[in-house]
Amino acid sequence: MLVLSGSEGGIEKAQAIAQLIANHGFATLAIGYFGIENLTKDLSQIPLEIIENSISFFKSQKMINSKHIGIYGRSKGAEFALLAASYFNEIKCIVVNSPSNVVYEGISHKGFPTLTSSWSYRGKSINYFPFVFKKFLLSKITHKEFPIINENSSYEIPVEKISCNILCIASSKDEIWNALQASKRIQRRLAQNHFQHQFNSNYVENAGHMLTIPFQPNNRYKNTDKN
Repeated sequence: MLVLSGSEGGIEKAQAIAQLIANHGFATLAIGYFGIENLTKDLSQIPLEIIENSISFFKSQKMINSKHIGIYGRSKGAEFALLAASYFNEIKCIVVNSPSNVVYEGISHKGFPTLTSSWSYRGKSINYFPFVFKKFLLSKITHKEFPIINENSSYEIPVEKISCNILCIASSKDEIWNALQASKRIQRRLAQNHFQHQFNSNYVENAGHMLTIPFQPNNRYKNTDKN
């Protein structure tokens, strides 16, 4: 399993998740794709070649069955994983945790929009949904969902090109983005395109966006214990 974490950058969280998965008998490879030495500081124009090269590395290892390479991604890493799986058919299973169904604009290391895509391939920027501050501010004032994206837009990840089974994990109380809606839109797009593989989902309440390592407290979430 290739393992991708989210927009925090670095590799520590990906390593922690990879270790958990390895405890269940899988060979894992944690991937840092920005925010570490020799890589960009910004989550912008990240090349899909990072995944392509990781697949090649796995295939070169004698102990790895190259017919069973999977990928796990959470949050921004789920966006990356879905997009990569739509390009590389060597990926034979995909698990996405708190995913997006669209490609978003990049984020600088200072937290600002970069006016570029988050991802690129062979030097070409992947089409992306731009962040518009006015619309964001209006959504906060009017308590409306943000962003509002039409289904089957050019920003949507072409998940129908994925050639393997998909598992989506999402919470109904996601405080970062609407991963539950994104997962359902992924499912609808697959159905519209007569997806030939399995799509499974695990939707949970009150868990929030993180949904990663169990038994870790997070003060962003309200206590739901009624006792």
